[in-house]
Amino acid sequence: MKIEGLNQPHYLTENKQSIELTKAPEESFGGWVAEKISSANDQLNAADQALNQLASGHGENLHHTMILLEEAKLSFQYMEQIRNQLMSAYQELLREQI
Repeated sequence: MKIEGLNQPHYLTENKQSIELTKAPEESFGGWVAEKISSANDQLNAADQALNQLASGHGENLHHTMILLEEAKLSFQYMEQIRNQLMSAYQELLREQI
């Protein structure tokens, strides 16, 4: 009795394509932090401008102004938490014994 090996399924042999792995562009941590600070600053400036327009009588959309203010507040709180985490990590490094 002759035992033959199993053949590979046809779907494995028909579509052999080489997969190229591309390396993602490296972004430094400092660049990421600078980008987030810039984004938070832009949101703060937009909220400030909308609030000034509303206060001067030129802005008529209170709802939009309040949304911009809340977005700026959340963005600032996010940046504050990042700062707190960075300070905590820095203090931990200072406490390490060499």
